[in-house]
Amino acid sequence: MGGQTKRQWHRPLYLMIKPRLLERTAMIRLCAAVGIEISYAPERWHSTLLPIGESTESAIDAIHRAMRTFDAEPFPIAFDHIEGDTLKPRKGQRAPGYLQRALAARIARCGVPLPDYAFSLHLNLAYGGTSIRRAAIPLIEWPVDEILLIESGSGHHIERGRWPLINRQGAFAF
Repeated sequence: MGGQTKRQWHRPLYLMIKPRLLERTAMIRLCAAVGIEISYAPERWHSTLLPIGESTESAIDAIHRAMRTFDAEPFPIAFDHIEGDTLKPRKGQRAPGYLQRALAARIARCGVPLPDYAFSLHLNLAYGGTSIRRAAIPLIEWPVDEILLIESGSGHHIERGRWPLINRQGAFAF
């Protein structure tokens, strides 16, 4: 994947991860504490793993075929600072990048043309504003245990697919 390109889609599709309710609540408190006006519904907060392109039935079907046998384990992600209105990750997290590259390779092998996208883990709390805010924040973390296929547009997220990340390492009951 090359550099970012401006995308002009009417109903874009994205593979993404979303924080759980507990973490969204912490993010709402953070917004209040640092003066971010929430203009983007917290249930839509997400980290984009991969933009797909315009939503079509053929693209959705191809993604479902690709994901049918996709295998990845859950992993934690953590954000420890904010720049502007964007949460930035704690350094040293490799799992999100590994997952993103595996997804891109799998989707491309299924014949879905992907736009250029330079993945960098982040989570936007607001859009459209400008801020020079830079600060360390209390750690916000959660286990990533599913991947979502979301169609976005007209201020809504429509779920088009959901795939769990399954822990393959055995757990022993002691």
